[in-house]
Amino acid sequence: MDAISTKTIAVEEPRARWFPIGLGIGLAMLLGLLYAAAQIVFLGHHAFATTKEVPWGLLIINYAWAISTIGLSYIASFGIVLGLKQFDAIVRRALYLALLVVVAGVLGVFADLAAPQHAMYLMLTTHFTGAMGVVAVSINLYIMLIVAELYLVIKRGHNDILVKVVAILAFGAAVLVHSYHGAIFGMQYMRSFWFGNYYPIYFLLSALFTSSAMIIFVTVTTYKVTGMQMSSKLQESLRFIGKMLVYLLVVALFFLYWKMVPTHYAHKKEALKLLTGDFAFNFWIAEVLMTYMLPIMLIVYARFRDLNKMAVAGLLVVVGLYFGRYDFIVVGQLVPYLAFVPFDSDLGGSLTSSFASYSPSLTEIAFGIGQLGFIWTGYVLGMKYLPLTKDE
Repeated sequence: MDAISTKTIAVEEPRARWFPIGLGIGLAMLLGLLYAAAQIVFLGHHAFATTKEVPWGLLIINYAWAISTIGLSYIASFGIVLGLKQFDAIVRRALYLALLVVVAGVLGVFADLAAPQHAMYLMLTTHFTGAMGVVAVSINLYIMLIVAELYLVIKRGHNDILVKVVAILAFGAAVLVHSYHGAIFGMQYMRSFWFGNYYPIYFLLSALFTSSAMIIFVTVTTYKVTGMQMSSKLQESLRFIGKMLVYLLVVALFFLYWKMVPTHYAHKKEALKLLTGDFAFNFWIAEVLMTYMLPIMLIVYARFRDLNKMAVAGLLVVVGLYFGRYDFIVVGQLVPYLAFVPFDSDLGGSLTSSFASYSPSLTEIAFGIGQLGFIWTGYVLGMKYLPLTKDE
């Protein structure tokens, strides 16, 4: 009896401890938001390292990365709308994660505005000829639809007709967000490194592989930390998503190749900074190797069976894509396009440099940690108080 009791306690203790420890870590990270908010109130935009030449900094990079996780709603829709039963087990977790990450990303956009109280006018007086206006409306619509979809799935299940209608609408809103988010960059004809019809398509693709990687990593890690036993149904779902992830990464790597070849052929300064310049480490190691090559090799080596190796691959993809977004947004702004403007330190560079410069400020870094804390804390609370694992 004593042996049985000891064994029971040994198994149950990790389950009892994960919540307070996880909540404590999340609340500690949320302190970053408080610090950043205080800096923004007292210093305004001077708290950021952005300049006239590099107006989009870390908060916009965080937002661009967060937008990629909207693909979690695609994964949820595959089960609800298309009837692919392989995805049923992770619908609730995918929808909840999508909601948390996107809201955290939108917080960064509000903080980056010089007058956040005026943000509502972007929705109320939107000009739909502008990509940013379409994104502003569609992302708010998307958030409302995801909240409704998650609520209806919990209350009515996957097969309810109203759930399917809302899921279809959410899918359409997500496509609008991703394609027009890519268009915000692709329509910047003064920034030749961004300009073109490539990015609306690539942002859709990156949303799919990032979300696939995230749901594998988060789900496997959650079960490890909480000590819960993963069902065979959930394991098969994750293995199926792992196979999908490999194919998506191969296609995305092909896209990356044809993004860089023409820009290098045209001797774009941005491409040279990425391929051989001071961003080469970020590009070759963090973006190419970490986001694409290593995850593909790791998942194939795991033969789509070892979920632990697949979780590591998922983490590499999620972190690597963040570096990719950082390189893409920052490097795209470093080459000045207003040649008639004196390029002095007030504009982000110097009289002796042909490039602008940018390094995140402490306030931006603290805000980013706070955004991660928002996601972390919300997920821990959701795991504790919401029936996210019922279908699993």
